[in-house]
Amino acid sequence: MKISNAIIIGAGRLGGSIARQLNKKANVLIIDKDKNKLSKLQDYSGFVDCGDATDQALLEKNGIKSADTFISVTNDDNVNIYLADLCTNIYNVPNIIIKLKDSRKRVLVDERITCICPFDLSLDYFEHEHSEVE
Repeated sequence: MKISNAIIIGAGRLGGSIARQLNKKANVLIIDKDKNKLSKLQDYSGFVDCGDATDQALLEKNGIKSADTFISVTNDDNVNIYLADLCTNIYNVPNIIIKLKDSRKRVLVDERITCICPFDLSLDYFEHEHSEVE
């Protein structure tokens, strides 16, 4: 899927890195509640906003209705799930990706949403790279 307008929630290391990569090819907005995290974004020239992304007025002010991609990588699985559900069922964003620390919560997520689970990725890597123990 071609990305032209992306909104990223969470300006930590992961969110900032994704924003820098996407900003090379698309319009990107990154939102975080922590103004310090936003001010520490390096090598990122896209848009930023400080606020609570669970506030629908903030999302609407920042163009959620025209976003083709929504990425939520906060450290709170419940917030990521809530925002994904909101963007799927209210705003009809076609491409939604969230981070889940607890992969068991994947069952709570609509099948149209892509879930990235660091625990599962780490375990898969270990199992594939070290499957043969001598």
